[in-house]
Amino acid sequence: MMGMLLLSSILVLIALIILVVKDNFIFVLFALELILLAVNMNFILASLQLDDFLGQSISLLLFSLAATDTSVGLVLLLNFYQQRSSKGTIRKLTHLKS
Repeated sequence: MMGMLLLSSILVLIALIILVVKDNFIFVLFALELILLAVNMNFILASLQLDDFLGQSISLLLFSLAATDTSVGLVLLLNFYQQRSSKGTIRKLTHLKS
């Protein structure tokens, strides 16, 4: 049980390092997915520890939120590539305000 909590905290640390260091939009989406995965792992572990179904149901909702986040991010990225045809960085995404 403690090993899974350690793995979850390592995933969050890796995602935070990616968010700080990388400027690419795909890496930011990847980091957000890692954070959501770590949160889901914590909910499932707490659900198993407490013998309750609530954590697993919240985890299912978070998985759907992660899928929605990814699809919206990829649509924005494809729109950006179509308009600018260059590498997408976070600083350049302000051109999509229209």
